[in-house]
Amino acid sequence: MSLPDFVLPPLAPDALSLTAQALGELPVGPSYSPAWLQSVLDEKKPTTFDGLVKVLGGSSSSTLALVASLYKDAPRGSTTVEGPLTITEPTGLVGDLHVKGDLTLQASLVVVGNLTVDDVLTDGAETKLVVMGEVRCRALNTSGWMTLVGGLAVEHALHGRYNDDSLEVLGALTAGIIVSNDHLIYGKPKTAAHKPTESGPWGPEVFDARWAAHKAELSRVLADGIVSIVDEDPVVDVAKLMAARPPWK
Repeated sequence: MSLPDFVLPPLAPDALSLTAQALGELPVGPSYSPAWLQSVLDEKKPTTFDGLVKVLGGSSSSTLALVASLYKDAPRGSTTVEGPLTITEPTGLVGDLHVKGDLTLQASLVVVGNLTVDDVLTDGAETKLVVMGEVRCRALNTSGWMTLVGGLAVEHALHGRYNDDSLEVLGALTAGIIVSNDHLIYGKPKTAAHKPTESGPWGPEVFDARWAAHKAELSRVLADGIVSIVDEDPVVDVAKLMAARPPWK
């Protein structure tokens, strides 16, 4: 399905440089180049925000965050979609997005507004999610790169996997439980309702799915059936972790 589009207004000559100065260097994401972005705008001449995101679909999350920041003060409405919703091509939306069900990203999504997902928010490796406002969901399973300029509130379980990408929240991050399988989860502050007894490699709020002490504790904390024993090793069943309401005992 298509989301409402936004016609790009003319930019002031110094808009990109001023926006980059206000956004600053991101705490986790790679550096971005306002000059390169300006060259893309000049060469491709996209007329809508969705068209701009499609042109930049393979760019870093930092670049997409700069793009979103350019239009953060634009007038915006609110769009509600019956889920499940799957994003299959780079997509940009100026406005709030509410998905009444699951949201799955197979391509990048940039939201200049708030994002609310009633059920599970899932992305894939090498996808990017950039949101200027607040993100709320029941559960989150990420293996791509997320740059959330506002805050993130996960009602139940937050699971991160894959070490080439990161979950980067510039505001507060809260969750019922946070489990990392070799995935950087950044938030300032970062707070979990259920945290490990002993602080591990990812800090005091995060269960490390690869650390023996945390794996053993997860098998006691999580509901029956979510952790299985494979070759005498406790392994979290991520699908069951995402489906449980809530996943802990």
